[in-house]
Amino acid sequence: MMTSLTPAARLRQHFSSRVINQVRQLLDIWRRLPDQQWSKEAMNDFILATEKLARFAQRFEAERHESIARAMLLILQEIRPGRSPNTEQLEQLNHHVLLLSQTALRHTDDDNPERLIPSKKPIYVALADTDNALTMAEQMQYFGLLPELKATTQDFVDSLQQRHPAAIVMDIDFGGSGAGIELANRVQQSRDIALPILFTFRQSAPTIVERLNAMRHGGVGMYSDTEVQSVIGHLENMLDHSPQPPYKILIVDDSRAQAMHAANVLNKAGMLSQVSNDPLQVLDAMASFGPDLVLMDMYMPECNGMELARVIRQQKEFLNLPIIYLSGEDDRERQLEAMAEGGDDFLTKPVEPGHLLTTIRTRVERARQLYRLISRDSLTGLLNHTHMLETLQDHINRQSGQPLSFVMVDIDHFKNINDTHGHPVGDVVIKNLALFLRQNLRKSDPIGRYGGEEFAVLLQDADERQAFAVMDKVRTNFANLIHGGLRELQVTFSCGVAQWSGESAASLVERADQALYCAKRGGRNQVSMAGKAGESEPDSA
Repeated sequence: MMTSLTPAARLRQHFSSRVINQVRQLLDIWRRLPDQQWSKEAMNDFILATEKLARFAQRFEAERHESIARAMLLILQEIRPGRSPNTEQLEQLNHHVLLLSQTALRHTDDDNPERLIPSKKPIYVALADTDNALTMAEQMQYFGLLPELKATTQDFVDSLQQRHPAAIVMDIDFGGSGAGIELANRVQQSRDIALPILFTFRQSAPTIVERLNAMRHGGVGMYSDTEVQSVIGHLENMLDHSPQPPYKILIVDDSRAQAMHAANVLNKAGMLSQVSNDPLQVLDAMASFGPDLVLMDMYMPECNGMELARVIRQQKEFLNLPIIYLSGEDDRERQLEAMAEGGDDFLTKPVEPGHLLTTIRTRVERARQLYRLISRDSLTGLLNHTHMLETLQDHINRQSGQPLSFVMVDIDHFKNINDTHGHPVGDVVIKNLALFLRQNLRKSDPIGRYGGEEFAVLLQDADERQAFAVMDKVRTNFANLIHGGLRELQVTFSCGVAQWSGESAASLVERADQALYCAKRGGRNQVSMAGKAGESEPDSA
């Protein structure tokens, strides 16, 4: 998998790793800030890490990192010592943090697309079957993970004393019948925070007692040791530390003092807030702010909370938006009546900050999970056809001069795979490609299942040739994967790439589809570029 590098390239890689390591440290501090309530000490650590990143980036000529770091320092200078940022400052900082999380690698780099900054820690693989362990490790590498094989119990224990892994993949019988679970027990006893362990088994499925014991000793999943891609998929989701969009909370309360108090509590927890003291302006505020949740008083001039909730629920775009009442009303019957009119929860003033934050987090996460179920394909977890096209149109509407490329991907000879190996294996192939695309592309690049064995990818800040290089490398590496434990099953895909040149979304999709047809007609297992809009024949790989 590794290619030889020139001395100059190795030097650039070394300098880049210094900057990226500092980015990783800064992001770790950022994730801890809300839990530490933006304490003075935590803020100082964050400022120092940002200053260090700016210095490293300047020294190693990483202009993009330096620009982001210095923009963050300007925002941090505006925050008074001992105070948390306001919503505007939080929003700006979140924006820059998201940019930093996308700067590990770029489409313009020599070798890879930009992706989430990966964890440096390895994955310890301790399987009883050596061949399965080697297969697991080989496949992990194609997904950008860092596996380390452990052949014996002593080897495993010695490695833990040297370095703790990001996660462990362990056979329940590693070192003997049931010995893997017992080893996990010994390992976890000396730790304050348990290491996550994905347990595997070789033959018969574990009993409920074995599953309970595995869970009690840090087990977060249980798989057959032939379910390689399922294990990798679990690891990919578990180790994905990309910054999540902050919660956006609209506070509706005619009391300015109480609304600002609530906003301060939310800001300290890393949530964005907007206050509306006039209930008659709520629909306008919702349209412009796009909240994840509405925190609303019960009794206000012009209308009460129940009436306002009914009006909100009449707007189809806000039908599933969580609404929490925060009021001094302590009559239980009245509270239940309010919840029946469109509210999701009722908190009585005064409410403890911890109670308020936990309630908000729970409601927002459930709403986001519901949206993901609606917008994503059930087999792959990628955007479904409709939402992928909506995402494409949204990016076109927001274009600001940066290149944008749309990619159509189609699995080669997929019907033959289903006919020869059965539809369950075909589903495994589809899920593997979905996971492989997610792992090898940037977290900011939308990926969708377009239909059947077809996928769509939107590569931002990438012209057609950069998109070609990205997808061609993905295509080459995907051919090395094992699907459903069948080493004889080698799967490839064909790909069509088109760069947006001002046309409609439908025209861009059509051009990418024509390029895909050209790749298929040219023999499959290749990437084809559409060329400039209006050209009659796409460029083949």
